[in-house]
Amino acid sequence: MNLSFETIQPTDYDQVDELVAQAFAPIDESDGSEVDLIHQLRTSYDYQPSLEMVVKPGHGEIVAHGLLTPVTIRGDRHTTSVLALAPLAVAPGYQRQGIGSQLMVELESRAQLAGYPAISVVGNSTYYGRHGYVMAEDFAIHNTLPVPMGNHLIKALKPGALAHVGGMLEYPAAFHKF
Repeated sequence: MNLSFETIQPTDYDQVDELVAQAFAPIDESDGSEVDLIHQLRTSYDYQPSLEMVVKPGHGEIVAHGLLTPVTIRGDRHTTSVLALAPLAVAPGYQRQGIGSQLMVELESRAQLAGYPAISVVGNSTYYGRHGYVMAEDFAIHNTLPVPMGNHLIKALKPGALAHVGGMLEYPAAFHKF
């Protein structure tokens, strides 16, 4: 399958809303607020369109979406800006084909080019663990959101990027509205 990985455009928004709603509908842990979260994040002051991507096969239909948002790890004597991956969605008919994995690689590449040292995600440790994500607690990084133990994960985008970074990961206000 020939896929195109693109920066989202405003003309893609409605199709992304539908895709994300469908992708998260069968997930027990979802409260159905993912589309609203995306809308809120797009209006935040630090939203970066280049860190929101869609995947299209040759015919132009959007089959996957991912969004990275700047977040802060606040330690005793430092603050470090990293990115949070939320949400990552693949249309139900296209799941289990590696599209989400390919999209993560593209997002990670863009994050590296933008100079971010790491990406944090709240999600399934088995799935994200296959992609190099480890428990954030391994780096003494804790979460301000109520996240089940073992589901707060992080990936350094370059060796040593998380050395001496420990602290509390703080999310933009949009994450606290849901």
